[in-house]
Amino acid sequence: MKSAWTFALARLAGALAFAVVGGLVFGRVDLWLVGVLAGYLLLQFANLYRLHRWLKHRKEEDPPDLGGVWGDVVALVGRIYRRKNFHKRRIAQLLREFRRLTAAMPEGVILLSPEREIIWFNRTAAQLLGLRRKLDFGMRIENLIRQPEFTRYLESGPQASPVVVRYGPASDRFLTCQLIQAGEQLLLMVRDVTREARLEAMRKDFVANASHELRSPL
Repeated sequence: MKSAWTFALARLAGALAFAVVGGLVFGRVDLWLVGVLAGYLLLQFANLYRLHRWLKHRKEEDPPDLGGVWGDVVALVGRIYRRKNFHKRRIAQLLREFRRLTAAMPEGVILLSPEREIIWFNRTAAQLLGLRRKLDFGMRIENLIRQPEFTRYLESGPQASPVVVRYGPASDRFLTCQLIQAGEQLLLMVRDVTREARLEAMRKDFVANASHELRSPL
């Protein structure tokens, strides 16, 4: 880059020297200077136009063949564009891998924005919560899971302990929900604990009945 600027300054100095020599030989140094500088400025505008046109139609046109500083600018933009495409492909690959891994998880996974709007969810979350891909993207999660304990849990933040909510048409399903901070976004992990909840209820009923029978006279 430094050599390109040195070459550009040397070329400008050479053009001014040529104008001075031409003016001294043929007279009117001022007119020669104006003419040479105008030509030099038109050349820079032409290079700027070619660069601007290439930036607007970069996907359809090849980079212009420019020398000096303009050539360095084209090369720098090309490197930035290639790096951007590389990172875009890398992010897309990581996202596909993330979706493949979460699709195989037995837990439901829901990706939320900082405003708790649904960005993405896996198949298990759709089955547990009845989510629909084309309709529920962008919806706030508390508008879909209308449970007071779940809303209070969301307000407490990711540091709160997981909450168990009753969900389903007849509220016959027990789900445990855990909020995890993932950078600026949030992950909501959902797991079906209906069997464990029913076993716990049966245990409590058995203990209560046994205690009652033990306290009752023979």
